[in-house]
Amino acid sequence: MNKAYTTLIFLLILFIQSGNIVGKDILTTPLKRTDILNIGSIAYPANLEERSDIPFKLLVDEEFKKLMSDSVNYEQFRPTLIFFERGFKAPKATDKKTSFGYITVTALSGKYRFPKQISDVQKAKIESNIKQDVDTNLIGTQFQVKKWDSFDFKTINGLIAIQYSYEQTLKGKNPTNITTTNLYDSDVQLQIVLSAPKKEYKKWLAYYNQIVETFKRKVNIADIATFEYPTDIQERKDIPFKLLVDNEFKKILGESVDYEQFRPGLLFLNRNFEIADSTNIPPFGSISFNVLPDSNPRTLKKDSLNRDLLQENIKKNVQQNLDSTDYKINNWGSFEISELEGVPILQYSYEQQLRNNEASKIYAAYLFDKSGQIQLTMSSPLNSSTEWKNRYDKILASYQRLVAIPNIGTMFYPVNLEERSDIPFVTLVDKESKKKLGDSIDYERFRPTLLFLKRDFNENDPNQLESFSSITINTQEGNFSRLSHPDSMNIDTIQYQMKASVERNLQNTGYSLISWDSFNSSLSNGTRIISYSYTQQLEGLEPKHIGVTYFYTEGSQTLVTLTSSESEYSFWKPEYEQMIQSFRLSGQR
Repeated sequence: MNKAYTTLIFLLILFIQSGNIVGKDILTTPLKRTDILNIGSIAYPANLEERSDIPFKLLVDEEFKKLMSDSVNYEQFRPTLIFFERGFKAPKATDKKTSFGYITVTALSGKYRFPKQISDVQKAKIESNIKQDVDTNLIGTQFQVKKWDSFDFKTINGLIAIQYSYEQTLKGKNPTNITTTNLYDSDVQLQIVLSAPKKEYKKWLAYYNQIVETFKRKVNIADIATFEYPTDIQERKDIPFKLLVDNEFKKILGESVDYEQFRPGLLFLNRNFEIADSTNIPPFGSISFNVLPDSNPRTLKKDSLNRDLLQENIKKNVQQNLDSTDYKINNWGSFEISELEGVPILQYSYEQQLRNNEASKIYAAYLFDKSGQIQLTMSSPLNSSTEWKNRYDKILASYQRLVAIPNIGTMFYPVNLEERSDIPFVTLVDKESKKKLGDSIDYERFRPTLLFLKRDFNENDPNQLESFSSITINTQEGNFSRLSHPDSMNIDTIQYQMKASVERNLQNTGYSLISWDSFNSSLSNGTRIISYSYTQQLEGLEPKHIGVTYFYTEGSQTLVTLTSSESEYSFWKPEYEQMIQSFRLSGQR
């Protein structure tokens, strides 16, 4: 293993300190699900909470700090997720060393290939290398491995997994049990590590066992949406698409055509799907995604879709595709139009058959987002259609709409809100701001990058324009290194400057700053986050709550602002918080 990997291992596994690994006599608890960057999600017991807010340096054992220089940035070694029991209080730098349990999840990108059958010789070599790495990482410390408990190769939800556990001590005392599970997909290794004092290990192992088998992969569809998919299927770009095209259609297309031009945007097959004989491929199941470019100023409503016309056109197109083959439609299922996450969706199905061969089922869904149509299609022989339909239903149910922040990243698109760049910005500027800025100014230059209002907001209703709530997103590129690094500026200075800026902006308006409600700074998902909130009021009117969150990288600033009336705050605050928590940089795994 390379040096970067081993360095990461010892910092993740060591803060402070079985064929089947089992925790007994501990009741299971309800599970919550959380994202692992953009690669997927994992579920965890409600007794635990993810604590990315704790500076990672506070969690690293002094034995390992001795090996690092004073200037090292410990945040570079932070795991993707770190779970403690709910209510856990982070140690202070001056505290005496204490032991505590935790579970970390770390996603590592790369190329991971295992043979279909791992030989005993290969297993022994892998086991030897990992054990050697564990011992090597303890050199220079007073930690030592007291005993190895287990080392196993498994398959978990279709993924190759290596799971091992051992007990370590510090100066021969303070035994700590460590269990690691490495899950390998073709492009990702997910490492799930449990570390707990021996006396608490049984309790923590019960938590751990609930987490390990819950991993689901996630795919981003053109920054329009994400979908989760089970790990027993896999995107298969490695198979030439020509081999997957039905012979009936090859008769029409011929041999000289470039079949790759017909490849779906994403194509999922069984993880263990293989082609033994390219001249005789048995029927197989698949799920595919395509994005059809579209652009609408407003999100369509389901009532705006003509079901009968869509049904007629789809049936006609399907029949035209089959007319030059021996395929026949046995029957059509129902055509249904509904809404999913605030977006209209059309679903339909049919059964087709080639001569006397086994029939196959086709299920399809079109999601009509305003920036593009997403097409999800499932095809399967009848004998495996129930299994594939179950996967298809779960994938569709996992749909999460995204809003793309140009050149920056994505956020979840709130179900109850709509982005309204179609409204002239001068229409939305409040009277107090217009008094300050005047009538001759071009208000469009103040338009935020993105502007969210309630879905039913009517800009032609004077009563709604008089007082409304919103969430805006503004972006700026430049040199933000001073603000993006946690140690570059004193946090009290930043708070002082931001509060002073708010007070200046309220001058010469009728608004008063009623209260400065909160100020926080943290690091998460590769960005420095600075957030604050306050309450302002115009005399005689209800107070307005303002929430502000800055996301800083060295080269960009993303500002998300909530403006909400007192009466609507309970509605808007959760929408705002969900957007903030879902922020991801472009290209971030």
